[in-house]
Amino acid sequence: MKMPILGAACRAACGGLLMCALLPALTQGAELKVGAASVDITPNKAVALWGQFGLRLSTKPDTPLTANVVALESGDARTTFVSLDLLQLPEVFVQAVRDAVAKKDGSIPVETIVLSATHTHTAPVLRPGTPGIPVNPETMTVEETITFLADRISDGIVAAWKNLAPGKMSYGLDRNSIGFGRRVVYSDGSARMYGSTNRPDFDNLEGMDDDDVGSIFFYDAQDQLKAIIVNVACPSQVVEGQSAVNADYRLPVRNRLRARYGDGVVVLGWGSAAGDMSPRPLLHKAANVRMRGLRGINEMEELARRIDLSVSQTFEAAQKEKFAEPVLKHAAVTLQLPLAKISEAQYQEARAAYEEVMAQVEKDPNCAAKVAFMARDWHHGVMERYERLQKDPDATYPVEIHVVRLGDLVVCSNPFELFCEYGIRIKARSPATQTFIVQMSGFGSYLPTERAQAGGHYSAVPQSNVIGPEGGRMLVDETVKIIEELWK
Repeated sequence: MKMPILGAACRAACGGLLMCALLPALTQGAELKVGAASVDITPNKAVALWGQFGLRLSTKPDTPLTANVVALESGDARTTFVSLDLLQLPEVFVQAVRDAVAKKDGSIPVETIVLSATHTHTAPVLRPGTPGIPVNPETMTVEETITFLADRISDGIVAAWKNLAPGKMSYGLDRNSIGFGRRVVYSDGSARMYGSTNRPDFDNLEGMDDDDVGSIFFYDAQDQLKAIIVNVACPSQVVEGQSAVNADYRLPVRNRLRARYGDGVVVLGWGSAAGDMSPRPLLHKAANVRMRGLRGINEMEELARRIDLSVSQTFEAAQKEKFAEPVLKHAAVTLQLPLAKISEAQYQEARAAYEEVMAQVEKDPNCAAKVAFMARDWHHGVMERYERLQKDPDATYPVEIHVVRLGDLVVCSNPFELFCEYGIRIKARSPATQTFIVQMSGFGSYLPTERAQAGGHYSAVPQSNVIGPEGGRMLVDETVKIIEELWK
């Protein structure tokens, strides 16, 4: 979507790397209006699931999937936050949702809708052209799935704007262990996703931890809680390998908070930078199993217990300071980030693997559905990027981000499985009192650090990412510049 151009001050801050839009004109201290809605987006037919290499087909959901929405207005500024129980959000899907909203209510500024996925690995495939999905009346095609979801999600967005009313907000921070590092480093410097930690050559867990549990609370004019946003650095991957639609740990989190604060409270789940994080700790496995057994709960309920504890303790303090006229500013920006470089050796390796997979398909057509992803998206994508970079070494990829100031807090979105360190860098440099990072607002490629690339393995190899550490540094620098501009 083409954005209007920002003023000269922000263009100077953004430099030649960006196309910026500040939407709309800045306003100071106007009355805050809040709307909220939650809608069921569970597919009504069988759907293919993604998040694993092999094809999985869900014929009956384990749990519902939901879209949870908060609409905000202050003076001329308007913003919509939407949390979705989905894996990732390809550009074609984001556009379909915005188009559906525009068709139903032309007064809603679709360019300020911030969509984000909780990154559950048991959600429908949203990438057109995905091979191996059965073609029959009982199974949704990807195109049908996108249309179905866009219709349901847009209903939720319109409903949130229809119940817009004067309100207040508060916010706060607690700390708890929710996400854990999942890249294991060995004494030779190599790394492995979910590697074994009980080997003699185990050295450390790569990267940083972020134990922040950030919460934003929205109230009506009578101080009744209307919505909660919960931000943790942890993807929804407890039941990632199962073959049924499942909202993962975000559902028991919502259930606990609604039991505590009321069934009508809308609960949004934001994932902070957590591309190298997991809800399943690699250390102290036996101790964790023992404690869950003593408490009589499963892994998802344990995460929900911790998040509920942190949110409730934050609420107890934060409700003492409510804001009825917070500053609201929204910057929607398209960054042109450099494509991750591909070496000749990496290209040849990908090409050999691609040819091997295609030979396997030729010998056994029945295996096509299982390995086609490896051939097309995994290896062939590296080949295509290498060939593009040979023609244009400075080739870039457009990346939409949003930076929203709400009072003294700021919300920064990005479309990646962003490694935790990048989120820490933004938080450390941000002038806001509290900074919320929201990953998976788009297509969901990993964005690893230099250290991770040196260690190798899944999430840090060329097949896993479109943008590399050079683009990661630019993402951090430009996000911080925009935050600073919103604080001027």
